[in-house]
Amino acid sequence: MLGLLLPFQRLFIPGLILLLLWAIYRTILKKDRPVGLVLFIALIIIVDSFYNTGIYIPGMERGSIKYSEVICFFLLLHGGETKSAGGRNHLIIFLTVSYFLLFFYAALRGYTLENGINNYRRLIVPQILAVWVAYKGFDEKEDYKRFLFYFFFLVIIVGLFTFWDAFFDRWILKSEVLYNPIYWSSRKQGRFGSIFLNPNYLGSFFVLMFFPLFILTIKQKMIWKKIFCWGGLLLFIFAFIKTESRGPMLGFAGSILFFLAIPTRQFPIRRKVGALIACVLILSLFLPGFFKAATGRFSSVEENMDEDRVSRSVIWEFTIKNLIADYPLFGIGFGELQYIMTMRKYGFLNEYKYTLHNPHNSYLEIAVMAGCVTLLIFLRVCWVVIKSNIVYIRRHQDDDLSLFLLAMTSGIAGFLICLMVDMQMFTISVAPVFWVILFISRSLTFLKPSPVFVRQPDEEERPLYENRHLDISHFR
Repeated sequence: MLGLLLPFQRLFIPGLILLLLWAIYRTILKKDRPVGLVLFIALIIIVDSFYNTGIYIPGMERGSIKYSEVICFFLLLHGGETKSAGGRNHLIIFLTVSYFLLFFYAALRGYTLENGINNYRRLIVPQILAVWVAYKGFDEKEDYKRFLFYFFFLVIIVGLFTFWDAFFDRWILKSEVLYNPIYWSSRKQGRFGSIFLNPNYLGSFFVLMFFPLFILTIKQKMIWKKIFCWGGLLLFIFAFIKTESRGPMLGFAGSILFFLAIPTRQFPIRRKVGALIACVLILSLFLPGFFKAATGRFSSVEENMDEDRVSRSVIWEFTIKNLIADYPLFGIGFGELQYIMTMRKYGFLNEYKYTLHNPHNSYLEIAVMAGCVTLLIFLRVCWVVIKSNIVYIRRHQDDDLSLFLLAMTSGIAGFLICLMVDMQMFTISVAPVFWVILFISRSLTFLKPSPVFVRQPDEEERPLYENRHLDISHFR
């Protein structure tokens, strides 16, 4: 039965080219920011990261222009209105700028100056651009929904890659990076990372985006859009299940608890639970045995504890007691090479007979390379955004925007849990998406909520209100 799908593979590349041309047309000529922002993210993930290519300039290949940066230029050129939120807005901007400046200072102290600057250019600059294009958000409420709807096209590409890889052992997109250990080492274990290569990165991407896409799906009114969204969501869930990633699974559990805990009148907890149960039933129908497949690696935690030859608890303890303890404020400097050489200096290689490239924890990576000050700033940025989002949700529980804001905030909370077990904040494919969603959610709180409709009294009711000496001027 599945073999009937194979002939459709020849349509993928022409379809992607047409979709790319349409998105470029909408972004550049029609100044469509929701389409442009999705295109920006897609180019970062697929072209800049997966294909690892750009517009090469003779003499400066390492500083070549990325295709996502070209789209970023047009997004900034056609930027929306700046939304002011007083001191809170200034605080977020100040903290975010400080965070990236401290990383630039860390880059200057890399193993070599060139190595540090190249790492900053490759890993941090895309995050800066993501913040820059996202912090203004969109001018209209519907643009946020359009952004999520167009995001489904990227999600479907991610899901189809995993589907073809898992069932047909074929790639719908080919790249030289597929021959790197980051892909085939997990692939040999039966784990799949789609175009993110690493299953943990794909799992974190799912945790970040599931609830916004889920809410958009159940809110759809048109039949064809509902079918399209449900199809994309099922593919996305399938890709997540095939990662078999424990960290993202725990992050997803955390995002579910967050989603259920924050109240909204238009979507009370019984409806939330009902919607999630319905989703599980649909999964059981289309993907029987999904729960066992998703959680299989939890039953063999000890066997997989040292997949990298050294357990992560040992790595974390060594990093904290040695590197962070000796360089607490501003870290050792930016770059994996700097981390490798510093770990060797402290005797890690002699003790464990293994060269370690990173601490497998984004929070520790921030602290060890750029210092605890930088880590505290990062946590402060996330806390301020999440807190302001919760305040908005609780104040405007009847507004449609609050439900989408809750979904985005739930994804952010789950993603922050995922950061404890891998290097998502130091990958070009995942970190920019996090900053986009963080600042898109923040911009939602600056929009005016939809006015609540109050019915006007009809002619028969009006005398009753007048006789009771009630002010009816508030009816609108």
